[in-house]
Amino acid sequence: MRNLLAVIVLALFAGPTFAAGPVITTGGKTGTYIKVGRNLQTLIGSGEVITSKGSVQNLDRLVKGEAQIGLVQMDAYAWYALKHPEVQTELEIMGNLYEECAYLAVNTGGKVQNEDDLQTVKDVTIAVGSKGSGTAVTWDYMLKLEPKYKNSRVVFSGGTRALGKLVAKQVDAVMWVTKPELDGKMAQTVLKNKKLELVGFNDKDLNDKLPTTGKPVYQFRKIDTEKGFFNDQEITTACVEAVIVARTDTDEEILESVSDALLNYKQTLVK
Repeated sequence: MRNLLAVIVLALFAGPTFAAGPVITTGGKTGTYIKVGRNLQTLIGSGEVITSKGSVQNLDRLVKGEAQIGLVQMDAYAWYALKHPEVQTELEIMGNLYEECAYLAVNTGGKVQNEDDLQTVKDVTIAVGSKGSGTAVTWDYMLKLEPKYKNSRVVFSGGTRALGKLVAKQVDAVMWVTKPELDGKMAQTVLKNKKLELVGFNDKDLNDKLPTTGKPVYQFRKIDTEKGFFNDQEITTACVEAVIVARTDTDEEILESVSDALLNYKQTLVK
C-alpha cells in the first residue's frame, strides 16, 4: 500500500509529460537550410534543429532514424535513391521550398570558358566544394546524366578559398549551388572581379527525370548577370528544388504541421 501511495505522489509532483518533438537536420551553421529549420521548428512548436554537412548526411540520418525531418536537394535525393532504394518507402517528400541553381566561375580567357569545355578540354580541374556537400553531390549526379564531365579532374574545395585557387590558376573552374539570386558572396566576388567570369550549366542531358515523380530533376533557368538599357547580360543554368523530406513513420500531427507550414506559411519558412 505504501509503495502504491509513493508512486501516486511521484506522479502528481512529476506533472504531465510531453513527447519530444522531431529532430530537424539542416545544413551548415551559417547557411540557408539552418534558417529554414529554425523557422520550421517555430511553426511546429517543438523539435530540435541540428546542423549537418549537407543533403547526403541529412538523408543518412533520416534512413537511420536519427532525425525525422530533413532538408535536401532533389538531385541529392535522386542520387541517394539510386544507392538506397528503400528511401522511396521509408521517406516522404513533403514539399518544395525554393530553387537552387548551379553556377560555374572560370578565368577570363582561361582553359575553361563554358561547361562544354569541362567535357572536351584535356587536363582541366574543377573545384566542387567539400566531400559530401550539396555542390559535390550535384556534380556527382550530373556525371550520371552527362558522363563526359568525367574528363575533368575534381578538387574538393569550395567557397572563396576555391575562387582564390581559380585566380591563381591552381584550378580551372569553381562550381557552387545556391539560390537563383546573384546577391551571395560567391557570385558577387566573381561578378566584381574582371579576371573571372560567371557561366551556367546548360547541357541538355541534364533534363533527366526523377523515377519517383516522372519530372525532370533539373530545370533550365535564365539568370540575369547584369542589367541595363544597353548591357543586359544573362546565363542559362540548371536549377533544382530544395525540399523538405520526412520519415513516413513520423507522428501524424507533426507531418500535418509540416504540410501546413509549406502550404500556408512558406514565406515565413524561407525568409
